[in-house]
Amino acid sequence: MKKIDLRSDTVTLPSEEMLEAMRYAKLGDDVFGDDPTVIELQEKAAKLLSMEAALLVCSGTMGNICGLVSQTKKGDEVILEQNSHIVLHEVASPAVIGGLQLRTLQGKDGYLITPEMLNDAVRGIDLHYPISSLVSIENTHNMAGGKVWSKEQLQDLYKSAKKNNLKVHIDGARLFNAVIASGISARELVKGADSIMFCLSKGLACPIGSIVAGSQEFINQALRIRKMLGGGMRQAGIIAAPGIIALEKMIDRLADDHKNAQILKKGLSNIEGLITRECQTNILFIDISGLNITGEQFKADLAKNNITVSSRWDTVFRLVTHYGIEKEDIEFVIDVIHKLYAKK
Repeated sequence: MKKIDLRSDTVTLPSEEMLEAMRYAKLGDDVFGDDPTVIELQEKAAKLLSMEAALLVCSGTMGNICGLVSQTKKGDEVILEQNSHIVLHEVASPAVIGGLQLRTLQGKDGYLITPEMLNDAVRGIDLHYPISSLVSIENTHNMAGGKVWSKEQLQDLYKSAKKNNLKVHIDGARLFNAVIASGISARELVKGADSIMFCLSKGLACPIGSIVAGSQEFINQALRIRKMLGGGMRQAGIIAAPGIIALEKMIDRLADDHKNAQILKKGLSNIEGLITRECQTNILFIDISGLNITGEQFKADLAKNNITVSSRWDTVFRLVTHYGIEKEDIEFVIDVIHKLYAKK
């Protein structure tokens, strides 16, 4: 029986074409800047985003650190939504590595920082205050259920940031899910931002790697931060090769993941005691507290049927659709949960 893993879109396995590309990638030494496959990926990513330059990094967390630390100085303040990935899941790295203070805001609808919020949050010039120098947003927003910023919301934020002399960094771990959901190109979504990070290793199905992009000046500094973090890789073309295929062939197929998430939401929505939350992309949060079982029991019941899920809180689960999960798998999950918990 096939194992159906809905814990995250990080569990994707590379396609056969990606594996072949890794096997036959042209290699150099990326620390010396002469790995041709890395160069090709970075140039392709920069062009896709209409940014001057891009940089391959080991992970999204490393990319976010490069984005924040390269554009601030120790003692500065960074403004973020309180449930953003950088705040919750990146091991206090802005403070530890960058000496940065985080100013967290409760986002509207769980994700949105409005111009009014940003204006109110920026510190005035005062001897006692840290200097507000950067705002970071997440698109799509993981903990809000994969919610997507609209082009208008982004442009309003960019204008407010510029008015307040703030740099803008986008944690776009799932940027291309936002592209597919909104129908707006990546270059349009990031137009006005100073830096952007996106992951190759989530829905794009690469085994490792993320991209940071921005101005050439920013990338020059980010390269130093990457090296400082131990991210100076040698024959990194074996990582970059599947990334090239991801950008060429794996973006449009994200629409299938979104469709499957909607099928899953619809299929579970009529189970009494189980609440499905709003789903815009490939992330569906469900609350099983009304089923009168523990989260551990829910996980164990599904595991017996070769379905793996992860909980955010005891009775709240995040189900993520991704490459390798087909419509038939989703229908199987729905059938299992109905048989286990739907009242006869």
